[in-house]
Amino acid sequence: MLPKLAGAIEQAEEEHVMAYSARILALIQRIEAADAVHFTRLRERARKESETRAKAREKILEKKRETLRVAKASAAEKKKKLSRGE
Repeated sequence: MLPKLAGAIEQAEEEHVMAYSARILALIQRIEAADAVHFTRLRERARKESETRAKAREKILEKKRETLRVAKASAAEKKKKLSRGE
């Protein structure tokens, strides 16, 4: 956007182009800088949230695997007892 504005200022001879004051350009630059910082923070927060959700999913899956392992071991023990006639 700034290159366009700079080009517009340089081309002041054209009737349809408005010349922007230095104060307006400075304001636009501050807004663009604030936007860049804001969106960088948003991306960083989204990345951290994504990592947190992935870790939580992994913990849930690990707990389910452990539960399944215990259930299989219990079923195998019951099957053994039945086959021995206990």
